[in-house]
Amino acid sequence: MYVSPAVRSIREHPSEDGSVTLLVRAADDVTAIRDRIEAAGGTLEETLEFETVAVSVPQSDVGEICEIEGIESIETDQTLTIDADGAGEDVSTSGE
Repeated sequence: MYVSPAVRSIREHPSEDGSVTLLVRAADDVTAIRDRIEAAGGTLEETLEFETVAVSVPQSDVGEICEIEGIESIETDQTLTIDADGAGEDVSTSGE
């Protein structure tokens, strides 16, 4: 499973009172992971193309979302936007 650098950072250092919107892509069928996402503390916001759902989740529950079987990838919703440099959410400027 692919976990973006931004999601890994949130998983490792969550803000106790913060939340995040994640884009969760199912490996096969998105309906198979919906109940698991909700059981892990996520709220389904929107079903997108390519077996992907937008999920709102407290940052403290991101690790549990990352443990769900049947997920192909997890990124923040910032991957849908392009910043001034034309790069997305998953670009590290620290050289890592």
